[in-house]
Order: sequence, then structure tokens, then C-alpha cells
Amino acid sequence: MTLLMIAVSGKFVPDTCTNGPGDWNPIGSAEALSAFCGIFAGFVFSGVVMVIGQKNPTGGDAHASRGLRLLLPSFFGLAIAAYLYALTTGELVCKRSLVEQLFAGAILAADAIVVIAALAWLLLAYERNSHGEVRFFRRLILVAAVFVLLMLAVSSVGFHNAWTDRTAARGADWMVWGTFLALVMGLIFLWHQKIPSAPPGAAANWQYDQYLNKHVNLSAWLALILSGALAALSAIFVSVPYDKLDLPRGLIYTMSEAALVVPALIVAGAIRALPRI
Repeated sequence: MTLLMIAVSGKFVPDTCTNGPGDWNPIGSAEALSAFCGIFAGFVFSGVVMVIGQKNPTGGDAHASRGLRLLLPSFFGLAIAAYLYALTTGELVCKRSLVEQLFAGAILAADAIVVIAALAWLLLAYERNSHGEVRFFRRLILVAAVFVLLMLAVSSVGFHNAWTDRTAARGADWMVWGTFLALVMGLIFLWHQKIPSAPPGAAANWQYDQYLNKHVNLSAWLALILSGALAALSAIFVSVPYDKLDLPRGLIYTMSEAALVVPALIVAGAIRALPRI
């Protein structure tokens, strides 16, 4: 009754994306995606509990600690993504929901890669590398990272085209795809980069205790801070009134790029934090 009165008043007409502007309904898919993120976060939390309660083999504590440092921020990000998708299910402004799902999807995609990086460390912690499992995980993460960036690029292009009713400048599409190619080449470079030689007098496990520890910590903080920043941007748009959404195209293109570049930084941090075997 309330929605009907609002619609009749002429001040506000609910728009749940059933008639456009794009060929995708972010409100209709938000409930399923919220459930998926919640289940994913539940599995990650179960992994955290298992690692904390399990006794590691001799020498495995440090590896398990690195895995935990990556699992915890990814759990936070996935839980936040589930919450943001849940908010989108109650959205009545289609354009606003496009922004909300753009950033929630970026969090989900990036933190999924961080979870796989954490699992690579847990393989070492529990001596599950007798048949080259860690080497397989390293290759898997590279393939998954490229796939994630591809999906994020598709999402960014779809976002600015849907927002502008498919009148976006052609250069905006090329800008996203050019950024995608540059990011893929950067990830491949990081994946191939080797650990520098140990300084004179360094311990035998210098590569783990000094070099890789720093990159694991950096990856964990990147995932936590940047996922929080994406969540904050999404939350800001939840509070933007429906009659204030006439945004300049330059800002739309900037958000489209940010939804690709920011999660790519999280992915790059995860690749740098991988064990080297």
C-alpha cells in the first residue's frame, strides 16, 4: 500500500530493473548471490576453526599462520559481500543497484583468489605437497586470477553501458579492455618473479621468515583495507537519494575502472604472497 501511494503521488516510481536499462537484473540475482557469499564465508570460517584447532606437523606452524593471515581478511570480505547483496534485494532504484552490485562483485571475485592462496600455504602446513600440489595451486591461481579479471572487465563494461542506456562512449569500453590486458600482463610478471638471493649471513629459511612473510602480511592488509573501501563505496550509494543519481559520465567511467583496478590490486597481492616451491 505504501509503495502504491508513493507511485501514485508521482514523486517516486519503484524501478526494480525488470524493464532495463540493461539486459541484466542485479536486484533479481542479489538474493542468490548473497546466499552464495554467505555459504562461501561459512566454509572459510570452518577452515579458520580447523587450522586453529589442528596440531600441525613439526615446522608447519609458520605455514599455517600464513594461511590464517590470508583466510581471516577474506572471511571478512565475503561476509561483507553477502551483506551488500542482501541490501540490494530490497533496492527499488535500478541504477543504484547497479553500483551496489558492481562493488559487491568486485569484493567477491578478489577475496576468492585470496582464499586459494591461503589454501596453498595450508598444503605446506599439513605436509600435502608430496606430489607437487603447491605447484599445481600456483598455476591454478594464475588461471583463476586471469578469469576473475575477465569477469570483472565484463562487469565494468556492462555497468557503464547499462547506466547510460547503451550510449556510453566507445572509448570507455576500450579503456576497460586495455586496462584488463595491462593487468593480466602485470599478474603474469608477478607470478614469474623469483625470490631474490638471501643476504649474507641470512638463515636457511630466510625466504619464508623474512621475504614471504612480508608479502603475506601485505596481501592480508590489502584484502582487508581495499575490500572495506569497496564496501564503503557501495554503502555510500545506498544512501544516495533516487533524485540525486544524475551523475556525470566521467564519474561513471571512473567507477567502472575502479571496480576492475581495485580488486586487481588484491589479486596481485595474493599472487605475491604465494609459496615458492
